[in-house]
Amino acid sequence: MIARAGIGELADRAVELTLQGPVRLDDGGFRPYERFEITLADAGEAPLEQTRDILRVGPVVAALAYDPACACFVLIRQFRVTAHLARGAGEIVELAAGLVEPGEAAEPAIRRECREEIGVAPRALLPMLTFMPSPGVTDEQASLFLALVDSRQVPAQAGEPGENELTRPFLVPVADALAQLTAPFPGAIGNSFVLVALQWFALNRERIDAFVAAQG
Repeated sequence: MIARAGIGELADRAVELTLQGPVRLDDGGFRPYERFEITLADAGEAPLEQTRDILRVGPVVAALAYDPACACFVLIRQFRVTAHLARGAGEIVELAAGLVEPGEAAEPAIRRECREEIGVAPRALLPMLTFMPSPGVTDEQASLFLALVDSRQVPAQAGEPGENELTRPFLVPVADALAQLTAPFPGAIGNSFVLVALQWFALNRERIDAFVAAQG
C-alpha cells in the first residue's frame, strides 16, 4: 500500500546526514564555488546519496526603505548580468542590500548598505523576516528590514566606488509599488527580494503603522 501524505508542520527542520566537503571547485571572480557529497539517512529506506555544487554567499541583508511622510519607498536600479541574460532587462529594481562582513551583525550591515546604495542612513529599523532566495544553488540567507528614511535626502546616484558598483535610487509611491503584487503575468519586477519585501509590507500594515508612530 502506498503511504499517503498527511498534515505537517509548516517549518524547516534538521535531518540526519553525512556531509563530506567542501571541495573548492573555483574561487571565481565574485563568489567561491564548492562541491559537497551528502548521504541522507531515512528510516526504512536506503540512504539517498547526492553530489551538490553550490555557490557560497552566506548571510546577506536587505532593506525596504520607507518614508512614511510621503508614503513612498526608496528603491534602486542596478545592472545585473544574470537579469540581462534571463530577462533581457539587466538594470533591475532592487532593495538596498549586501553581504554581512565577517564579525559584523545584521543591523550595522544594513545601515552601512543603505548609506552606500541609497545615499542615506535609516533613522530606525524594523526586522521583517529571513529567507533563502535560491536554496537549490546557493547558501545565501537574507535578513530583511524595513528602514525608515528621509527621501528628501536621497541622491539620484549612489554606490560604493571601492566595490565597483553604481546604483540609481528612485522613489515609488507605496500604492504604486503594492499594485505590482497583483500585476498581470509575468509582472514588471523580477527580483524576489523586492517582491518578498512588498508582500510583507502589504500584510503587516498595522504593525508598520505602530512602529512608525513609536519613532515619533
